[in-house]
Amino acid sequence: MKRIVLLCAAAMMMAACGQKPEPERLPTDLRIEPVITRATEVDFETGDRIGLTVTKDDGSVYADNSLLTYDGTAFSGDLKWYSGDDGACSLKAFYPYAQTGFPTSFKVATDQRGGAGENDLMISTKRKVKPQEEPVTMVFRHMLSRIVMTLDNPSGIELESITLKGLRTSVYISEDADCDGIVTYINEEDPKADIIMEEVTPGLSYRAIVVPQTMAFGVSVKTRGGASLVQAFTEVTMKPGYSYTITGKVTAEGIAFKLSGEISAWEDGGPITPDDDEPSEPEYEEHDGWFSYAGLRYDTVTLSNGQVWMATPLAYLPAGKTISDNPSSGGVWYPYSTDGTAVTVLKDEESIAKWGLLYSYDTIFGTAIGEDNYDKLEGARGICPPGWHIPTRAEWFTLCGYSNASKYLGESGAQTDAKALFWDQDAGYAPVGAFVAAGFRNLLTGCIANNAYSALMIDSGVCSVEDFYGRPRMAYIAGSSPNSPTQLFALMTTFTSTNHLGKVSLGFATLGKTGLQVRCIKD
Repeated sequence: MKRIVLLCAAAMMMAACGQKPEPERLPTDLRIEPVITRATEVDFETGDRIGLTVTKDDGSVYADNSLLTYDGTAFSGDLKWYSGDDGACSLKAFYPYAQTGFPTSFKVATDQRGGAGENDLMISTKRKVKPQEEPVTMVFRHMLSRIVMTLDNPSGIELESITLKGLRTSVYISEDADCDGIVTYINEEDPKADIIMEEVTPGLSYRAIVVPQTMAFGVSVKTRGGASLVQAFTEVTMKPGYSYTITGKVTAEGIAFKLSGEISAWEDGGPITPDDDEPSEPEYEEHDGWFSYAGLRYDTVTLSNGQVWMATPLAYLPAGKTISDNPSSGGVWYPYSTDGTAVTVLKDEESIAKWGLLYSYDTIFGTAIGEDNYDKLEGARGICPPGWHIPTRAEWFTLCGYSNASKYLGESGAQTDAKALFWDQDAGYAPVGAFVAAGFRNLLTGCIANNAYSALMIDSGVCSVEDFYGRPRMAYIAGSSPNSPTQLFALMTTFTSTNHLGKVSLGFATLGKTGLQVRCIKD
C-alpha cells in the first residue's frame, strides 16, 4: 500500500501561565470513513482507491490527489494531521482514483463485463475540517446513473451478452455551490455508443453504469446460439444518483423487456417513479429536405406531382418490439444480403440505417389485422412520423402505373396507366432506375416472403443494370390499401429476362407471412 504524507497544520495549545504545557500530540493518520450506497455492493470494497485534495482556509493546496486505499473500514495512507496548527481545511475526494487528478470530465467504459462498479464516479466534499484523531466522515455521492436488468429465464436459454444501445457515455464535471460543490452535465458532442453490461448472475442479472441523460435507447440480447434480438425503449430521463430497473422474460419465442417499477435513489433523495406504460411519442423534427425521427435522420424527396416521400427506408423500432433474425417469428427483422442461395443477416448500425428494417403488417399498424379491420387501414399513419402515413394503392399507382386487380374493388383485370410519373413507354413498365433517378434510394431491400428471407439475387441473367447486381431480386414496400382479409397491397420489384430493368408494380403482401420495407408519404 503506497503511503503519502499530508500535513494540515493544527495548533499546539499551551497551558495557562504557571501550568505545565500539555504533552505534544503525535502525528495522526488522516483517515476517511465513507458513507455511501455502493454501485456494485452495499459498501466500498477492500482495496478500492480514492484521490483526496486538501485545501487550507488560506487557499493553499496542502495535498493534491493523494492516494488513499480502503481497508474495510476507512480510507488511509501515510497522510497525517500534525499538531502544530489547528487551522481548518476543505476536503475533496473522488472515486475511482486516477493519476491525472480530480476529473474535469468522465467517460464510462463501453465494455463493463469486467465490473460496472469501476465506472461508478463518486465525489465527496467537506469543509471546515480540523485535525482529529477519529476518521473524517464523508458522504460520497453517485454522480452517474445505474441500470440494473433482472430476467425471468424459465427456458434456460444461455445468454452471451446484453448491450445497451445508443447512449451518451461522457460528462463534464464542474464546481457548483448548489450541489455540494460538484455537478455533472452531459457532453452533447459525445457520439452515441453501445455499452455491454456486467453479468452479475448468468442469464438472470446484469448491470451497467451510464451517464445521466434523456435518451431513447435500445437493449440488444445475444444468445450463446448466435441469435440476436433488439428492443427499443421510448425516451427515458436518467438522473444522477438513481438506479433504474429493466425487467425481462426470456422464452423460446424471444425476449420481452419492460422499464418499470419504482426507480430508487442510491442515497438520500427519495424514490421517483417512471412514466406510465403508455408509449410516448418518438421525438420528431422536420427540416427542409429531411426530418429526424426517434434519433435517426431521413432525407425526403419532393416529386414533380407535389408528393413528398421518404428518400430512404424506415429504420424505426417501435416501443416494445425487438429486432429478430428469425423470419418465421417476430414482427421486425434485420435487413440482409444474399448470394443467390444463402442470406446474410446485416445487424450493424450502418446497414440498418441504409437499408432500414423489415416489418410485418401487424407491426406497421400496431394491431392484429383480420376481417374486422383490414379495410379500415387505408392512409393510416402506422409507424410513420406525425404528418406522414403508409402509402395507399392510389398513391403508389400514380408512380408505377401498374397494379394487380383488386378483389376488394371487384376488379377483373390489371390496372395500367402509361401517364404514371415513372412509366417507361419503351419498357412497358416503371423501372427501378426511374425511381432511383427521382431520389428514391435503397429500394432493393429484399423481403420476407412465406416466413423466409427471399434469397433470389439480381445478376446479369435477369438484369442489365450493373449497379443492381448482388441485391435481393424481389422487394416489397408497404401499402395500406386492402385486397382481402389476408392481403394488403404493396409495391414490389421483380427482375426477369423480360423485366431486365427491374419492374416496379403493385402486388399483394400476405398478412403474417411477409416482411416489408416501410417508406412513408407526407399527408
